[in-house]
Amino acid sequence: MLKVYYRIIISCWKTFGISHWFFLWLFLPPLAFILVRLTLALDEIFFYKYRDIKVVKPIFIIGHPRSGTTFLHHLLTQTEEFTTFKAWHIFVPSLTARILAKPLVDYLVKHNLNSLIPDDIGHGISIDRVEEEELLFLHQADTQFVLLTTPLAFDDQEHPELRFHDQQPASRRRSSVKFFESCLKRHIYYTGKKQVIAQIHFSTHRINTLLEIFPDAKFIYLVRPPHETIPSHLSLDRNFLDNQWGLKNIPPDKIQRYEERRYRYNVELYRYFYQLHKNQEIPESNVMIMPYNLLRYDLKKAFDKIVMFTGITPSDKLQHSIKKQAQQQTNYQRKHRVKNIEEFNLTREQIMKDLSFVYEEYNFDKITNRL
Repeated sequence: MLKVYYRIIISCWKTFGISHWFFLWLFLPPLAFILVRLTLALDEIFFYKYRDIKVVKPIFIIGHPRSGTTFLHHLLTQTEEFTTFKAWHIFVPSLTARILAKPLVDYLVKHNLNSLIPDDIGHGISIDRVEEEELLFLHQADTQFVLLTTPLAFDDQEHPELRFHDQQPASRRRSSVKFFESCLKRHIYYTGKKQVIAQIHFSTHRINTLLEIFPDAKFIYLVRPPHETIPSHLSLDRNFLDNQWGLKNIPPDKIQRYEERRYRYNVELYRYFYQLHKNQEIPESNVMIMPYNLLRYDLKKAFDKIVMFTGITPSDKLQHSIKKQAQQQTNYQRKHRVKNIEEFNLTREQIMKDLSFVYEEYNFDKITNRL
């Protein structure tokens, strides 16, 4: 973690100079780290019974970003009958700290000050809205989100250790997942709901480690044609960089380098799952592949497959909501514009070539040829 922090400071200095950003990132990460660790330690005194909680058959939604992972996550958790995290729960994982933070959260929500990132960038974040649990790994500085949400996005060095989690030293990779497990236990204790449904798309790269800690986990792998996901993901990231820093404040060559890396990292994520699945390294009972188009155009059938695979017992309320959603599905319109592939110096032909294994495995080549 110290190496990551050091590189964040160096990258911030090289990109923004001695500015307010530099001092923010100089002091904010260590302060946040100390507060989180201190309050988590207090949980061991005031809420020690959380350790007795068992995380049984957690459901993990994985896959390439923009494959429908957020949609499915929100769909399954909309009636709040399962354990899932709102954004403020992720930023405040300690049960002790939540007691202190809750009045502030309630105040912000009451006065409509709950938005952290606007919806129109492609993925809005509000403190009181369900959010992807992958963000919990930010507390360990062990997720690809570190490469987006901090000045590390502009680092001269690459950081494969933040991508290839299953290839990390055993102590490091297991420590991160054990931390994740402790957060799940705390949240089950906090909510009283035992069934975990978590959206952890970048953790596609840590499936093996997750299976070591959660051998009965159920993985739902969302898959969508790369020529749809990649421009959408790159558009989202560019919008986020603009919202976070202002594109005019970032040297163009650093934006271009970030997007070139991001494309390569996306290819790596597709390839990692493909190889694991093809080599039968994931037990069939632990993983289900869900095509995005099935989720998009036959939601009822997709939901029935998920229920059968995971063994969850959805309430009548959730089933009614799913049925209603299925009837309205075709009217969905995204709230942000997906930029043309060419804006990222890519072509559909290049994407199809670099990810030919995906198109062949899931018959996306046939779909694409009809376009």
